[in-house]
Amino acid sequence: MSEQDNPFIVRGRITDATRFVGRWKELSIIFDRLEQYRPVLLAGPPGVGKSSLLTHITQSAAENLERFDLAAFYADLAVLPNAEAAYALIVSALGGVGNQAASLEIALLEHEGAVLMCLDRAEAAIAAGWGELFLERLARMARSSRLGRGGAAALPETAGRDLLLVVAVGGSAPVLSEPFAVVTLGAFSPAEIRLLIDTYLDNTSVQFTPGNLRALNILSAGHPTYVQRAAYHLFIAKICPGYDWRAAYLEEAGERPVPGAPLPPSVFDGAYAPDMLDLVYDEVEGRPPELPDIELPQPGGLRGLVVILIPLAAVLFTLAAGGDWRWATLALVGGIALAAVVERVWGRKSGG
Repeated sequence: MSEQDNPFIVRGRITDATRFVGRWKELSIIFDRLEQYRPVLLAGPPGVGKSSLLTHITQSAAENLERFDLAAFYADLAVLPNAEAAYALIVSALGGVGNQAASLEIALLEHEGAVLMCLDRAEAAIAAGWGELFLERLARMARSSRLGRGGAAALPETAGRDLLLVVAVGGSAPVLSEPFAVVTLGAFSPAEIRLLIDTYLDNTSVQFTPGNLRALNILSAGHPTYVQRAAYHLFIAKICPGYDWRAAYLEEAGERPVPGAPLPPSVFDGAYAPDMLDLVYDEVEGRPPELPDIELPQPGGLRGLVVILIPLAAVLFTLAAGGDWRWATLALVGGIALAAVVERVWGRKSGG
């Protein structure tokens, strides 16, 4: 099995719908907001999966919203120089002509069916100075679309327009004059990591153990990009015995970190819970972690002899006096209690 057979070699935005997993809670919120014609803003640090989620929304919105006339478009705003280029791209996709907001209004009115715009990396457009106004105009169109679908407050200028909007932005959500429903992406849960790994390993003969999955979770801090990187090296270790996948992963992550990713810096400087790293090694190699020896205090000498003899004497005395096993049991319990009192008092007096 060569490196090309490693399913984790392909990184970055997930465009294969069969490879996308997880984000159930976020998807539920997003589609609920879209049904209410509320524009949605996806926020989160780099590499957390915003582009992959946005792509999945583009691919699955028609089915999830049960709107099979929906035309969904994905566009990367970071590669566009200005708002005119962005309008021209969207208008062209709708079959229209023009590069202004008015051109988009006309294209939407002439388009048959609903339109979903999924716009990625909006932080670049905002930094360039044209993104805020562009997003605010689109959000205004999306929110007023609901009024134009035959409602009591329908406006002539919006009649027939049916626009849904989802925008992804790196970092924190920007403050815009038009309200967006903000959904912030964080780390993967252990269940999402397990599902991701199972999906990628589905067509291979390699399997990751539960210990492997816990190790991936620890060393990646649940960050999707780091999960894929660590899994890539772990896959190599499975087919090349002796390969130190953890060292290779940390070296790669240290040399090419994801800017702004919430991975604990101590993972790289070696200060990350040594006991936890030992646990990672043990579980990856299939060995149960060694538990530390625990010394229980043991009374010794005369003190220990008295503590042992008190319950025994109580039982023997009860049996000698003609009591049956029930009375002997009660005597044993009472003797143990008495021994505990004696041991405690003795310990206080002796300072032990």
